Amino acid sequence: MTIKYNRKISVIGGGCAGYSIVKELSKCRKNIIDFYLGSKISNNNFWGFWNFDDINDLEKVIKHKWEKWKIIDQENETLFQSDNHPYCVTSRNDWIQFCKNNIKDENVSFFDEDISYKNNFFYRKDSEKINSDLIIDCRSFQISTDTYLQHFKGFVIETDNEIFDDSTAILMDFRCDQSNGIQFIYLLPITKKMALIEPTIYSYRIESDEFYYKSMEKYLRDIYKVNKFKIISEEKGAIPLASFKNDYIPNVINLGLKGNANRISSGYTFYFIQKQVKNLSRKVNLTYKINNSKIHSKLINFLDRIFIDVLKSNPSKAPQIFQSFGKSFNGDDMAFFMSSKIKIIPILKMIFNLPTKIFIKSFIRCLFND
Repeated sequence: MTIKYNRKISVIGGGCAGYSIVKELSKCRKNIIDFYLGSKISNNNFWGFWNFDDINDLEKVIKHKWEKWKIIDQENETLFQSDNHPYCVTSRNDWIQFCKNNIKDENVSFFDEDISYKNNFFYRKDSEKINSDLIIDCRSFQISTDTYLQHFKGFVIETDNEIFDDSTAILMDFRCDQSNGIQFIYLLPITKKMALIEPTIYSYRIESDEFYYKSMEKYLRDIYKVNKFKIISEEKGAIPLASFKNDYIPNVINLGLKGNANRISSGYTFYFIQKQVKNLSRKVNLTYKINNSKIHSKLINFLDRIFIDVLKSNPSKAPQIFQSFGKSFNGDDMAFFMSSKIKIIPILKMIFNLPTKIFIKSFIRCLFND
């Protein structure tokens, strides 16, 4: 589709993708934007990413960052370090507020209402059809029960004593129960007494809130010998570890999870939404032809599909498979790979460090089921 001057743009969905694209499109006075916020989201989740200078705004909203991070299992502890590309988090509320502060309001009309979709058209609550030169669909959607997920519930907790190493994030600690899927603990030390501790599972079924709480409690007791702590806040979520085929609809672009921003091997999404937004807003503002919002290369998507197939087929080997990063990557290499930036030699090393028979079987399955 080709965008014209003084174009009417409708953005549907007031989450990360919606606010991010409105912030960028509102900078161009040729854009007249209707922003349909939809239902309010109460969760103030942390969003993690490795910092690169290709997305300028991210540096402004970093809440915490770590130059060192670990992957741990029962037998090994692998330390990564990158001074150039530290692991960072922002929070949902901080990012949304940053976007609100930087939206040029004179270009934007805000509507606090949900939008329905039927027969290739979008409708407002009074059944009025939305007519725009471009519709950007950033809504959340119902995930089918046969979708492989990364699901989690995290707890920001505070202890009486200084027990956490606040210089090092723990991205994966597999020293926890593996009976309900591939489970690890994601631990972000905020101070020596405070941390986000997040039981995270790869499986098809979301667990009860009690399951995640008991997993967190047991981890604190077993690893840190802590029984007494205070919960400061909580977060939860479920990210599909799959890509989705969207029907072609004229003048409609899907963004965010609907636009396959998520890395299907890791669940990381925030940074890739910003890449989508940067690419899409540039095309819109320069009136380029817009075909889609694809962000991941065919190579990355294929490697991710193999990786997920390996995990699904061999869940007991998950710690060994993730530890293969340590044999393949230094800190910079891992930051590049996890951010979908291709460096061929580290990727080849990672492939060679995966269990050979398992990798070949998954490679063949993915190759012939494309």
